[in-house]
Amino acid sequence: MNAREGQRDSIRSAYDAVQRAWTGQDWQAWEATCAANYRFDPFVGLGLDLPGTLAWSRAWFAAFPDYTEEIADLHVGEDTVVAELIGTATSGADFVLGGATLLPATGRRFRIAYAKVLAFDDELKVVRDRQYQDRLDLYQQLGVPMPGRGGR
Repeated sequence: MNAREGQRDSIRSAYDAVQRAWTGQDWQAWEATCAANYRFDPFVGLGLDLPGTLAWSRAWFAAFPDYTEEIADLHVGEDTVVAELIGTATSGADFVLGGATLLPATGRRFRIAYAKVLAFDDELKVVRDRQYQDRLDLYQQLGVPMPGRGGR
């Protein structure tokens, strides 16, 4: 194995640790996978630091307690991983962040495909987590109007 393959194996292992901790809601283990300057961009216009992301994650699982995720494909680079993911859940409670309801509970199920790009530092800690998803599709599946669109 050459150095480049070894680095990609290390990045893949680091990704696996992130995925396992987050989906398992092991917040202490998940936090240990993140760099001090970690940033989460779940969609354009919202950027969260580590404490904000922990709040987001806890709120996500409170709203969608049966949330599961399938890895459809994984693309591993020398310091990044692009994961193609499929999440499914039931809207069991309001998704509330910072006192604001971002998604009201509907009791409906959803299935959303999205891409997650994780960038790692030299210590194999996540410095940036960017997600790309069709939020309109999510809102339509849940039967709620997308903010700013008046229900259309």
